Amino acid sequence: MSSAEQIAMAREMMSSTVDKTKMYVDMEQSKAYADFRPRYSEELFQTIVDYCKETSPSLDLAVDIGCGPGMSTLGFAKHFKKIVGVDVSETQIACAPKNIPNVEWRVGYSDKLPFIKSGTVDLVCSGESFNLMPQKETFAEADRVLKPGGTIAIFGYDMPTSDDPEMAALMQKMFMTMIPYWPKESTQLFDKFQSVEIPYPGWIRNDSLKMKMTITVDQYMGMMKSTWPVVAYSKEHPNEDFVGDIAKQITEILKKQGKGPEYTINYNLFIIMGHKPKK
Repeated sequence: MSSAEQIAMAREMMSSTVDKTKMYVDMEQSKAYADFRPRYSEELFQTIVDYCKETSPSLDLAVDIGCGPGMSTLGFAKHFKKIVGVDVSETQIACAPKNIPNVEWRVGYSDKLPFIKSGTVDLVCSGESFNLMPQKETFAEADRVLKPGGTIAIFGYDMPTSDDPEMAALMQKMFMTMIPYWPKESTQLFDKFQSVEIPYPGWIRNDSLKMKMTITVDQYMGMMKSTWPVVAYSKEHPNEDFVGDIAKQITEILKKQGKGPEYTINYNLFIIMGHKPKK
């Protein structure tokens, strides 16, 4: 099945009744998110920072909206004098590291940033979460806080894949099982935000970056437990051990192939970004 066919099927099967305010409030899920979600490559951060420098080279302040426990926030902290990570989930913010001197964490909303002064921000960014935000209002608030020449960057990764046919088939089966538990807004992620346009002239898209990760079965299971569909499925099927069953199947594939507990998964990254006009 092609990627386009998967997206079309997902759009039909995904839920339109998910209460997004309950998606990332469980502390166990947030801890799994902090411990096991993929870390973005330095290449992604550098690509966005280089673009930002074109029109706002000072790199004084960045705001990472929908930051979760800070995967992207920490990556940008290496480049900016200060960065503020903002997320609606108190448990996600609670799981973010608190010992980074130039990082500030806030529980808040992407479309309401009263703690950020107008015209002071070099970069407003969002990784893997913009699909869950009120997008028109979020763009308007980003425009308020950005300096002239500041940058909006939205980025993420698609569903993981494998070069191994057996592993790829299992991951596809798992994805199909989970589809009804994704909120419909998640189709934007799977479609790499093809339907989203940065509200500034000359904005660009970069779909060229790839990311390869070597992980253990336990790490992959931890990553699964961090996703909302697995949490929702497990609540609806309390007598099933969905994650445990997947772990057994992956282990059997690796054992049959004479491999240890580690294997490789692949991600395609995407970035859309634009500069606020200097006027």
